[in-house]
Amino acid sequence: MRLVVLAAMLGACRSDPPDPPPAPGSAASPAPAGCAGTWLPDPADLAARGPSPVGARTIDVGGITAEVWYPARPGSDRGVASARYDLRTAMPPAEAAKIPDADNAWLPCECARDLPLDDAHGPYPVVIFFHGAASFRAQSVFLATHWASRGFVVIAPDLAGVGLAAALGGSSDFALGVPHAILDLIEHAPAPDPLAFARPQLGSRLAVAGHSLGNLFAAALGDRPELVVHIVMAGAAGEAAPGTSTLILGGDHDQIAPTAGLRDALGHRPGTRLAILHRAGHLAFTDLCGLGADRGGSLAIARAHGVAIPPILEALARDGCGSGDAPFAETAPAIRALTAGVLEERLRCDPAAAAAIRAAAKRYDLELVDVP
Repeated sequence: MRLVVLAAMLGACRSDPPDPPPAPGSAASPAPAGCAGTWLPDPADLAARGPSPVGARTIDVGGITAEVWYPARPGSDRGVASARYDLRTAMPPAEAAKIPDADNAWLPCECARDLPLDDAHGPYPVVIFFHGAASFRAQSVFLATHWASRGFVVIAPDLAGVGLAAALGGSSDFALGVPHAILDLIEHAPAPDPLAFARPQLGSRLAVAGHSLGNLFAAALGDRPELVVHIVMAGAAGEAAPGTSTLILGGDHDQIAPTAGLRDALGHRPGTRLAILHRAGHLAFTDLCGLGADRGGSLAIARAHGVAIPPILEALARDGCGSGDAPFAETAPAIRALTAGVLEERLRCDPAAAAAIRAAAKRYDLELVDVP
């Protein structure tokens, strides 16, 4: 039953009709008030990492596990070991126990645990990120840490019922309430407050981003006026509030969210940018292709230790990780650049960002379409 639900949700990424047209809004529209703040100067190259070291904390939001990446105090990472993520924590415990530490596919992070937040700058705009099906909160850590290094606080929850645990036969409790739970946490400090370490530096302007199935969760917040940026990666875009800047990213090798569907949706979404990455597949927007790549990939490692892998998960894991797909080293800089540009354009009101986005698209040979 869980696999049927997962297949249906992945199918929705492939063939759902476009959402009804939102009220007009444009990336070129005047940005709303609230961009005041001070940040360390970012490199003009949007693909370049920012000047801030990145801290990482795991928090609990009413039973929801979420990861927070944030700009840390300069120099606070000196001599501190880099963090890494363990995909086994997202698996059913009985399956995770089959894979020994020595053969595990660890996910490295350009971040360090529990660094002090840089409280000399800010306020920092917040980005909420939702992972894809059969995955987990740190699946796109290359992006989350990039954004954090350039002055954003990124919050990524695990999505129960659609993550890796569910795909491997674990809990099927569906995570419909997660988007609003995270937004409520940002807007209303509970007691105890999981974001107490960052609360004074949190900005009032927010972005939401999703990958694949995660876009359906992101769309649940699309009509909230405090969300002024919506980043859609390899999936369907929902309705957005007036004035929202939307960036849709797709790959022309993606078999789960084909670019034809993304193009069709443009006519129903004025004020949107669409960028197509050449030879990029569905998982190009994640770190997952690199996990255990020297040993055939994370699924091959799990299978070798007796973990049963459903066929739908096998198919998903291949999309974007094949020999004919563009390698991560080619796609990652382009994805970093375009997403950082949109965030800085609207959440930091950077007047140079629009031109920098166009320059990045030309530099990385992307197809970029602006819908007025």
